[in-house]
Amino acid sequence: MNDYSINGWDNEYARLARAASQLRTISPHNNNNNNSAQQKQDQATSIQTGLNRLDTQLHNLESSMTVSSVEAGRRRGLLDGLRGQLSELTGGSRSGGGIGRPPAGGGQSATAAALRHQDELIDDLAIGVGRLKTQTHMIHDESKAHVHLLNEMDNNVDLANQGLEDETRRAMRLREEKSVWRLHLVIVGLSVLLFLLILMGLS
Repeated sequence: MNDYSINGWDNEYARLARAASQLRTISPHNNNNNNSAQQKQDQATSIQTGLNRLDTQLHNLESSMTVSSVEAGRRRGLLDGLRGQLSELTGGSRSGGGIGRPPAGGGQSATAAALRHQDELIDDLAIGVGRLKTQTHMIHDESKAHVHLLNEMDNNVDLANQGLEDETRRAMRLREEKSVWRLHLVIVGLSVLLFLLILMGLS
C-alpha cells in the first residue's frame, strides 16, 4: 500500500488476513518437510512485515488526524489479533523470525477483535438508521403541519369569500332600502303639495 488512505489500509489488512488464512491450508504435519516449513515461514514473515508496515501507516494516519484515536485503537486491536493468529499458526516462539507480540489465546483474540469490529459497524449502522428514522419522523411531522396550514388557509379563504358576499348583499339591501325610503319621502311630499293645492283651489 503506497498511500496512507483509510481505504488503502483496509484493503491491505484484508489482503494480509487472507494470506494468514491461507497458512491454515499448510498442514502442521508437513512441517518435517523442509520446503513446506520454509514456505510457511517465508509467508509468515511476509505477513508480519506487512503488519508492521500497517502499524506504521496507522501511526501516520493518526498523527495526521485522518483517523481518530478511538478508531486507531480499534485497528491496532485488529493488527494484534492477526499477529496472535499468525503466531498460533506458526508455532509461536518456536518459529522465531520476529513474529512477536502474540497475545494469550491468539486465535480467540483475533476472532474477538473481528467480532468487536463487526459489532461496532453494526452499532454505527444502527445509529445511522436511528437518525434516518428521526429525520423521517421530522419530515412527516413537517408535512402534516404544512397540510394543516394549507387547510387553514383554504378555510380562511372560504370564510373571507363568504364574508365578502355577505357584505355585498348587505350593501345591496341598504342601497335598496335607501332608495325605497327616498321614494316614500317623495310620495309624502307630493301628497302634501297636492293637498295644499286642493285647499287653495277650494278657497
